Amino acid sequence: MNSDDYAKKQAKRDADYERDYKAWVKSLPAEERKQLEKSGLATPMLTRHGNGAADHDMADSPLASHTPDIAALVDHDDEMVISKNSHDLADVLRHLVADLISEGNTRLTVECLAVALGLSAYNGESMTSIAKRHGISRAAVSKRCVDITTHLNLPPSRAMRSVKARKTYRHSRTKHHKKQKHAHRYHSARKRR
Repeated sequence: MNSDDYAKKQAKRDADYERDYKAWVKSLPAEERKQLEKSGLATPMLTRHGNGAADHDMADSPLASHTPDIAALVDHDDEMVISKNSHDLADVLRHLVADLISEGNTRLTVECLAVALGLSAYNGESMTSIAKRHGISRAAVSKRCVDITTHLNLPPSRAMRSVKARKTYRHSRTKHHKKQKHAHRYHSARKRR
């Protein structure tokens, strides 16, 4: 394909586009045509030089102008967000370091933190395996993980039961223990007779 063929095809496409655009502008209500004229869009924009450049400087178009919001540039709202986030982060770090210092078994606390953050899921670590390694019960590991999420204001990770599930289990256990206690009293009273 030589450049003459391209130029002819492009000229035909430009003519078709110009005709269709003008017809579309004429079909618009008068108010919308005025808005187009005000925006500099009432006539089709075509390249006439064959190099992709318009026949006039695009910087002269109202579409190319940008008026920056000087107040927003001066006010620095983003610094307030960063400052608040930094404060929140510092608060979380303070709680974390305080937990690490106050606990007798720092290694256990770090492993429970990994569970609370959901990091244990990546290496297949479970609360049961952590409990066996430290010679404590799974419930003790779970309690430590819950304490960490509470102190650091974190949601429970996938490795942990949700707050709703914990409440349900607690209610069920309490109900079961009350029932057991009542049954134990009944049997003790029968033995005395």
